[in-house]
Amino acid sequence: MKRNLLIILFTPLLIFSQRIETSKILIPPKQIILISYPLLTNYNLKIWNKSKFDLTISTHKQKTDSIIKKFTMEKGSSALLSISNEMYIQFQNKYLANLKVEYSFQNGPSVKKNKIKPLTPQRAFYLENNTAQRIPLKIPGVMNPNLSPFSRSGVDLKNGQKIYLDFNGKNILILNVTDSIKHGDRIDVGNLINKALNN
Repeated sequence: MKRNLLIILFTPLLIFSQRIETSKILIPPKQIILISYPLLTNYNLKIWNKSKFDLTISTHKQKTDSIIKKFTMEKGSSALLSISNEMYIQFQNKYLANLKVEYSFQNGPSVKKNKIKPLTPQRAFYLENNTAQRIPLKIPGVMNPNLSPFSRSGVDLKNGQKIYLDFNGKNILILNVTDSIKHGDRIDVGNLINKALNN
């Protein structure tokens, strides 16, 4: 029959020490050890599995005992957990041998993640001039196409790219590239110009 051991620890001074201190736990066979730090609001815990067997670790909500996260640490591996004051940690030994665990507190965020900028999709479509006049356009940073009468020009632009009509030296916005434009769409530039000039 599995027996649970509850260890409630109060804020140790080593958390604020510059020197990294490690605590060691020996988990008896077929037993579970619970660890809680009620005086800490949020902290990070670096854990090392010093055993010859895998270690099962889970984090739980204090009030309901429901599992927040559960995973298995292979022998000789380490893990970094971010713990809030509403959680406790559970170490489970499923084997008939003792398991050795070491852990220490880590200051700051558990993992520094570089912010990943969302990809800006390209939109490949056609600009069509269905009029009998040349249409001078400006696509900043890309090109300044001059659409011939009754012609079609293929473009491959990023979302957010703006297209302007060069109207007597003034730039008039006629299109802002968005997800509403599908790949391969044919866009009538004459209609865009009419809307821009008449709105």
